[in-house]
Amino acid sequence: MQFLNPALLAGVALFAVPLVIHLLNRQRHKRREWAAMEFLLRAYKKQRNRLRTENLLLLLLRCLVPILLALAIARPLLQQAAGLLAGSGTVHHVLVLDASYSMGLREGGAPSPFERARALVGRLLDRLDEDPQNADKVTLVTAGVRPRFLVRGDMDTATARSQWLLLQKPEDGAGDLGDALQQVAVLLEESGDAVTEVYVLTDLQVRAFGKALQAPANPPQPELTDTLRDTCERLQKHPGTRLHWIDTGPFAEQKGGGLADNQQITDLRITQPAAVLRTPVGFTVQLKNRADSAATCEVTLEVDGQAPERRVVSVPAGAEGEAEFQVAFRELGRRRVRAAIQGDALAADDERYLTVDVRERIRVLVVDGAADEDPLRAYRHLYTSVLDPDPTSLPTFAVEATDTLALLSGQRDPRDYDVTVLADIDRLNQRSAQALAAAVRAGRGLLVTFGEHTDAESFNLLLHGAGDGPMPLRLLQPTGGSAGSSVVRALVMTAPDHPVFAEFEEPIYREVLQAIPVHRWFLSAAEALPADAKVLATVTDAVQSPLLVGREFGEGRALFLTSAPASEYRPDRWNRLDDPMAAFPLLHGMVRWLALPAVDPFLVPVGAELSCTLAHRPEEIQVQRPERDGRARTPVAEDPLPLPGDRFRLPPIGDTVFAGFYTVDLVLDRPSGKEPVALPFAVNVDPDEGELRYAAHEEARQSLGIERVLDALPATAAQDETPQQNELGPLLLLLTLLCVLGEATLARFVSVRRN
Repeated sequence: MQFLNPALLAGVALFAVPLVIHLLNRQRHKRREWAAMEFLLRAYKKQRNRLRTENLLLLLLRCLVPILLALAIARPLLQQAAGLLAGSGTVHHVLVLDASYSMGLREGGAPSPFERARALVGRLLDRLDEDPQNADKVTLVTAGVRPRFLVRGDMDTATARSQWLLLQKPEDGAGDLGDALQQVAVLLEESGDAVTEVYVLTDLQVRAFGKALQAPANPPQPELTDTLRDTCERLQKHPGTRLHWIDTGPFAEQKGGGLADNQQITDLRITQPAAVLRTPVGFTVQLKNRADSAATCEVTLEVDGQAPERRVVSVPAGAEGEAEFQVAFRELGRRRVRAAIQGDALAADDERYLTVDVRERIRVLVVDGAADEDPLRAYRHLYTSVLDPDPTSLPTFAVEATDTLALLSGQRDPRDYDVTVLADIDRLNQRSAQALAAAVRAGRGLLVTFGEHTDAESFNLLLHGAGDGPMPLRLLQPTGGSAGSSVVRALVMTAPDHPVFAEFEEPIYREVLQAIPVHRWFLSAAEALPADAKVLATVTDAVQSPLLVGREFGEGRALFLTSAPASEYRPDRWNRLDDPMAAFPLLHGMVRWLALPAVDPFLVPVGAELSCTLAHRPEEIQVQRPERDGRARTPVAEDPLPLPGDRFRLPPIGDTVFAGFYTVDLVLDRPSGKEPVALPFAVNVDPDEGELRYAAHEEARQSLGIERVLDALPATAAQDETPQQNELGPLLLLLTLLCVLGEATLARFVSVRRN
């Protein structure tokens, strides 16, 4: 029970006044011996019991009057007592706080939705602390990158308050509330609490509802997982559970939903597959204007925190725009690139991060199957003239040629090069096949071209194996004929949008490539290719034989060309792909694509784990998180994982709840000694979270199947609407009046009868 005026309870002490008067009146008469009283004493004894009862009843009524009057003036409330009388016992308060980055929207200096939600959580904790006899439980859950139970069923509000104090800003994650509420439902089913109050505090952004606000399919498709509506119904069906949906977003007061303006960076990408030292590299910053009017954005691009370059871009309403930059890197290694626009109401998606591995040149090893022939007829001549004709004018590639024996004997290790080209070599051995597979798994590129020297069985056995090697197809016999002796075949691009054909964007260049004659090629087995392999080009024969097949294998990439391009001085060459109109864009495109790993482990979304493979064992691993995270440098306790090929995987680093650069400092145990290394990882937000479209209260209520959507705590709203519903003051005043009337009536009756 609570009192609105607890200080007035001191008036209860006035009950002692009639009690003292009663006691004093009992001692006012003295006992005197008198013979005539013997007759009166006998009569008194007959009436004594009745008189005592009457006096005690009068005394009780007179004491009750000041007690009831003091209680009435103190104005007691029976809110919690009513729950106890109903048998509810301890109440479990479960607070689910939306912590996605859209909750950080700050318009016109007003508090963000996250700050308003955080204030409501603090108000509820204050209310629980005001009751010294409070025995309620508190669970605090944040729904950001993933659901986090900061407090789980704790009866000590001090623990909840300490976690509440740490919640200063939302995370940079995106997603719906379904996962968090599903875990809450499991918690409640396991806890068995009789009374549970679940509060969901969110900005009512449409994206937070997942599929609950989407129109149902026609016909409906079976769902493999519960939607948010299913979870809400599950919670409301749980005995003793009430679900309160509280809107803290920018349209909470209007209750009608709407769309908030937002300008954001949706992508930052390098326009070239690989960055080379002192060579201009293009960067493209993709912008999105999610507003009803055009916006002018000032875009900046900085490298390693140096002075930024600036561009001004006008983006129409609801449209996208681009800002182009040119950067010439002056230092080798992995560099940090950051793009930003002037901060708007939602700052989390105003920045984008990228790390770029700057190389001195792309190292290409050409294993020449005709190395012992005339130098002009050797394959080295073609690849050098196309990729590395003049290191001063085209310093992108560094081509090194060797013969087959150097590869078979282990004199050349493919892991020491960015791309290895097997140019019509005759065979492989176990050693070379394992070295090639290990190189591709480690993120290197492999280009294999089959020609007149190729022993198909050697490649099938060692590079394809039982389907577990990097080569996805099985070679059969060569087909076709020499120039002029058979029907002319040509190349057909089956995947024209693949990065290998990036230089053939114009239709005229595609027509030139697809007009190149192909005289001979290797047939391949008609068995299905693995899922990670793709036919990029075929031959115009009856069965459309694969000509160019690409595959991602481990962390690297591999390409297989079933008709080897050769030097123009080789008259019996199998095709005319040496034509400069085709050779330059085709070989450049293939080698550039192969030079990059299949998956960039240094570019991940918020919430993903950070890890990569290293050629040597890492030691003394520490993580420096971005400034927005606020935590200091922390060591990594886990050991690296050994991998085949004498490589090691960095222990996975999680808890990437904020965007920015995460730098992993470590020491590599090289044979030459210890070498300190810093590996920067770029972590970015999901730009789709930046669509600030908010649902109306009625739309949310119907879609989720909930009773109502509030904009404040339900207990506060109930007090404001019906402030007297649980107050006992009027009832106590009525009881006081009845006691006064009863005492007066009884006193009058006793006085008249006694007289």
